[in-house]
Amino acid sequence: MKRIAMLTVMAAMTACGEPVQKPAEGSQTGFALSFFKNAVSAVSSEENVVVSPYSAGVVLSMLEAGAQGETKVEFDNALNGAYFNAEDFGSGDGITIESSNSVWISDDFSVRNRYVDLMEKDFDAFVTTQNFADPSTVQAINNWCSEHTSGKIDQIIDRIGPDMVMILVNALYFNAPWADAFDENATRDAVFHGRSGDTEVKMMSRKAMYNYAEYQGAKMIEIPYAGGKYAMYVVLPPAGMTPESILPYIGEHLYDSAMSMLQPKEVALSMPEFKAETSLVLNKTLQKMGISTAFSPAADFKGISVMGPLRLDLVKQKCYIDVTEKGTEAAAVTSAQIRMTSARPAQSMNIDRPFIFVIADMEEKGILFAGKIVNL
Repeated sequence: MKRIAMLTVMAAMTACGEPVQKPAEGSQTGFALSFFKNAVSAVSSEENVVVSPYSAGVVLSMLEAGAQGETKVEFDNALNGAYFNAEDFGSGDGITIESSNSVWISDDFSVRNRYVDLMEKDFDAFVTTQNFADPSTVQAINNWCSEHTSGKIDQIIDRIGPDMVMILVNALYFNAPWADAFDENATRDAVFHGRSGDTEVKMMSRKAMYNYAEYQGAKMIEIPYAGGKYAMYVVLPPAGMTPESILPYIGEHLYDSAMSMLQPKEVALSMPEFKAETSLVLNKTLQKMGISTAFSPAADFKGISVMGPLRLDLVKQKCYIDVTEKGTEAAAVTSAQIRMTSARPAQSMNIDRPFIFVIADMEEKGILFAGKIVNL
């Protein structure tokens, strides 16, 4: 995976100053940051948000591959010039990370051979032709999602509209134990001061050496998974600040400075067990990122088919995360439906208030999942 960095790491540590400018062209970081910020802004501040920039990036790259003209330019700008394709994350040390792609085509719709070849070669996609009028096709797509997320996301669509001709899907699954597990006997009932009020949670505790940093009341910690390649980074904003107040200042330049601030320290860490699920329609999020033509009659997807015209109808993402003393299990499914537009039917860190997290590659800093937790 190309370097896409962390999206929120230490943004809280520069809570003052001017909002950041557009990241450098070609960096997946810019897409990840923009996607997360716009997804958060599209929902209520009272709601938890968990997204997968990587999963969304793959599906948008699949769409970009079939776009032309202004439509392609908008995808390219939203993706920040980056390109997400098939990737073998590998396994080991008890870690499982799998990304899978599929392309579902209506049996009365003709797709260019070169587009099918690209889906199979660049994205290692399972490509199939189905009768979209048959309800069993909906079940087949949902079964595929369940199979590739270990059953954590078993439905991404509930129906296929009469105008739909193609559905693109990415499924991402992550399951990893901590490098050093929390002692279950040390977990205690504690209070989490959520946006909607105080709740009682299971608070895990561990005193150990962690990469840790503080700045102007904000705290950040790196909690590694087994094998030393991936980690969860948690940013705790200063007391009185919300995750939303940090988001406008998130930028790539903060990443390098934040990472350089991390130093090994003995930390008495208290962290809640948490499980969260998010289901988001991403149309407005993507439109805020500049992808507008694709949803309009002016969309140009001639790289997919000469039949048409085509337009993007619905982009949806579901995410799941479960954090326990043993580790983390997370899953994401992103789908994009294409339709015809013509006539067709020591230190201490107590995470007891709203926080932001990401799961990232410790070496390449690629973002797999990101979220804000405001209520438990």
